[in-house]
Amino acid sequence: MQQILQLRDAPSNGALRDPRLAEGVLANLPLFRDTAQRQIAELAARARTVRYRRGAVVCPQGECSPGLHAVAFGQVKLAFRGGDEEERVMRIVAPAETFGLAVSVLGRPSPYEAVTLDDSLVVIVPSAAILGLVENDPRFARTVIQALAERTMMLLAEVEAGALRRGVQRLASYLDSLAATGGGNGSCTVRLPTTKTVVASRLGVKKETLSRLLRELAEKRLISVEQREIAILDRLRLAAVAREET
Repeated sequence: MQQILQLRDAPSNGALRDPRLAEGVLANLPLFRDTAQRQIAELAARARTVRYRRGAVVCPQGECSPGLHAVAFGQVKLAFRGGDEEERVMRIVAPAETFGLAVSVLGRPSPYEAVTLDDSLVVIVPSAAILGLVENDPRFARTVIQALAERTMMLLAEVEAGALRRGVQRLASYLDSLAATGGGNGSCTVRLPTTKTVVASRLGVKKETLSRLLRELAEKRLISVEQREIAILDRLRLAAVAREET
């Protein structure tokens, strides 16, 4: 952990060769919760640890991913980009989270572009190493199946939300999820993890629409807004908006 904190403040220097650092990052991932330390060490020995500056492309859309990506610190956005350069953010990957598992297992080109939102440290485990562990460790195979199933259910929920829920419902649900991460059911303050432009894309609305929806919730005295700081004044009513129980 101390080594990660030191790297956070160090200048960007590209790829690092530090199996111990990679092992520490991988050991803290839910994906490897039932994996033996020896196996994690073997994965770390084959992994690459890369420091990216903000705005760097970690994985281009349409290219094969080199493997599973684990974020040690920073943030990475996964986005679809159309021919007109318009993008739709599908997910914001936070520290101690991974991306690229599905494309690693399938060996297919990445359907999204992965770009850092902050200076970030990413551990990349080769696809062959992940597949080898799947074949040799039934517990890890079950964990992979569970992780892929959970991601599928989350994507289905997002499709449902985009198709059937109004923008204000999606925003209320998103803010409530941020409050859930911080804990507590009463009033609290949350911080948008990235810019309003990226959050708007994540919710499938324009930035101007997001600002209007924030004002709408503020006028109902559910929240107050100060830049990226959002004070949730009544979380129960906010959750009700998300569920259309107003």
